[in-house]
Amino acid sequence: MTRLSLPRSLALVSILLLPLPSIALAEATAPTIVVHVGHATDDLHSASMGMSLARMLQKKGASVTVFLDREGVRLADDDMPKSLGWGKKADPVSSILADFVKAVCRVLMCPLCAEMAGVEDDDLVEGARIASEAEVADLFLSADKVIDY
Repeated sequence: MTRLSLPRSLALVSILLLPLPSIALAEATAPTIVVHVGHATDDLHSASMGMSLARMLQKKGASVTVFLDREGVRLADDDMPKSLGWGKKADPVSSILADFVKAVCRVLMCPLCAEMAGVEDDDLVEGARIASEAEVADLFLSADKVIDY
């Protein structure tokens, strides 16, 4: 039987334990994910899938922000019909959005798209807000992942 000397044993243990702090740190930090939704009534399937995926990722522990632009800004308009959804058994998009906001997740909107669609701050569902251009840039630059619908 081969015996390792104490210095060699310590060196071997050190080498084996080196990756552990980075693994523990990676598990402790939730990934930041932006789910970009650019559709509403023009493509309810995409809008519903994007919102559903955002909700699933949030439930799995990710830090999720939904970013709405183009037609997608209408999803956060309080005047949008509450029953809109895609598929016979799908939750309405408004219900998914409300669940998402209750979970303290962010819903941000493109300021230019909101303006072009005529959506203003007082039109928004609870929890959604129109971002500044600087916030939009920071959001995408700091995200670990961006998912597009």
